[in-house]
Amino acid sequence: MWLNSKRDFKGAVDDYWAALQLGGSRPLPELFGRAGAAFDFGPATLKPLMERVEEELEAL
Repeated sequence: MWLNSKRDFKGAVDDYWAALQLGGSRPLPELFGRAGAAFDFGPATLKPLMERVEEELEAL
């Protein structure tokens, strides 16, 4: 979600709130999906995130 917020802050916040409104009524993968995030911790998901974290740290 942080990475999504870097691309589209308002959209990421809207998606986050929509997921929160579902509460615990849905399975975790569905909550992640509604928040605009993949429930996947594999290389294809984490690599872009880690690259962006590196960029942010280098900018400090």
